[in-house]
Amino acid sequence: MSEIKHPVKSPTRIRTIIGMVAIILSQSILVFSQRSVSYASLTVILLCLVVLLLTLYRTFFKKPTELCLSNEQIILNGNIINSRDIKVIMTMGYFKPVIGILPYRRRIVPMDMAFRYLKDEDRGISELTRWANMNNVKMVNKSFQTWI
Repeated sequence: MSEIKHPVKSPTRIRTIIGMVAIILSQSILVFSQRSVSYASLTVILLCLVVLLLTLYRTFFKKPTELCLSNEQIILNGNIINSRDIKVIMTMGYFKPVIGILPYRRRIVPMDMAFRYLKDEDRGISELTRWANMNNVKMVNKSFQTWI
């Protein structure tokens, strides 16, 4: 198998963005409705704001990278992932599907191993499926979690 390359991007994390905005709003209402300042609420607001900003950056401002499929390895975000180190490759969603590569000894997909194709998702997924079959890597349609 020759090298196959596809432009990929970080997945849109709309659920994370909505969740962080909801928490920030609810905690802000709590802080402004009380007469005394709750440092716990302020800490939650600050933490959620940091997560929100990082998520917005990765989703909208991070430049696309390249997924490279070669004989027994995947190169993604500059990381070389050998086929023998992959427990399962998961596909989540139908429109603009998100792909997650779960290595052995991990329960959650690492942040840099989740991506979506920038264009031509169908061709990309079919080539990834062919690569997975050639390398005896399990590939499933399943919802998965990533780190924030």
